[in-house]
Amino acid sequence: MLISKFSNSNIEDKVADLEKRYGIILPVQYKKFLYKYNGGYTPRTGFEIRKIESDLRGFYGIGDVDLSIEEVKLEEWLEKSFFPIACDSFGNYIVIGLGNDNSGKIYFCDHEKGFKAGYMAENLQEFIKCCKSDKIKEASKRSIKEREEILIANGRGDIITDGLRQLWQAEIDKYGNMIQEEVVL
Repeated sequence: MLISKFSNSNIEDKVADLEKRYGIILPVQYKKFLYKYNGGYTPRTGFEIRKIESDLRGFYGIGDVDLSIEEVKLEEWLEKSFFPIACDSFGNYIVIGLGNDNSGKIYFCDHEKGFKAGYMAENLQEFIKCCKSDKIKEASKRSIKEREEILIANGRGDIITDGLRQLWQAEIDKYGNMIQEEVVL
């Protein structure tokens, strides 16, 4: 699986603060993941495990990051002994178990079904092995000028509009600065 990780500056302190604030102990494997990546975006990634299939928008990070765990109502999840670690683009959660019987196990929670959790994997590493990613295409990172030049060179300059430029800019804003790397635990 490929990830575009978030900043992991002072992450050990942030994890310790989060655990203390909520009176929890995160599974060791997940903490190692946070220390290394602090979550991150996972564009062009999906999974199919035990009849559960979806995309994977990204993993939550701690602190001042784009996809922050601080935006999730943790208390509701912690009451059920779950901790949200990731989400898909449909608003569903991937959670890790915190209780004695399910500690470290990975579950899928469909937002339309509430806290009903579908078991997916015994641990984070097993879940990650089931996730498949494609690299972001270099064409997605090209500037508007480069895209225009290519279309003009191919005799298709007539299709360039302000609307198309806006679509290109949105793609550049989304993928332009992303650097993907293989997740290794």
